[in-house]
Amino acid sequence: MPEFSWIWVGCAVGLGAASCIIQLTMNWAQKSVSPTRATIIYAGEPVWAAVIGRIAGERLPLAALIGGALVVLGILASELTPVRRRPNE
Repeated sequence: MPEFSWIWVGCAVGLGAASCIIQLTMNWAQKSVSPTRATIIYAGEPVWAAVIGRIAGERLPLAALIGGALVVLGILASELTPVRRRPNE
């Protein structure tokens, strides 16, 4: 644990406030889009995180890239609905 510092308190409060604002904004915006579109937008979150992280100089190992791709594919696959065929009458 780092020793107490008002800078750390300020960072924690700022991050908490930013998270709150982001969540409220997402909840408000989700009212105006379909659930499928919202899922696709949420699936882009790890992609944008990787892109911005790369721009900031972070280098992700291959396992992290594969894991991120699997997360995105899992989210998109969860939106697929199976096609049910009616039996011929």
